Amino acid sequence: MPAANQRPTLDFDPQLTEGCYRLRGELTFATVTQALKATRKLMERGTSHVVFDFSGIRRSDSAGVALLIEWQRMAASVGRTLRYTQVPHALNAIMRVSGVVGMLPLDTPTHPVQPLH
Repeated sequence: MPAANQRPTLDFDPQLTEGCYRLRGELTFATVTQALKATRKLMERGTSHVVFDFSGIRRSDSAGVALLIEWQRMAASVGRTLRYTQVPHALNAIMRVSGVVGMLPLDTPTHPVQPLH
């Protein structure tokens, strides 16, 4: 968690495969506006297929789910296909409760749940 004087961040790290980005940081209400602006540029000038790898997400909330839905709409509007990989269990749980899992281009499996001992 960031220090009290530090804002949460979300970074997009380009991967070796063109059109693939590893997300790092927080996917929350505090970061979705920044993420939307950054991805608008990626979608408009990017490849025909975009992959977001969520393996670097430390924290997420329902605003993050809304962003995933908006990314899907945005990708379709500019003729891009989209895929989400390595979706954290907590984010997947919010999507299940919200009833949107079947609407999103998710790879399975998501990060596994660690059993409680």
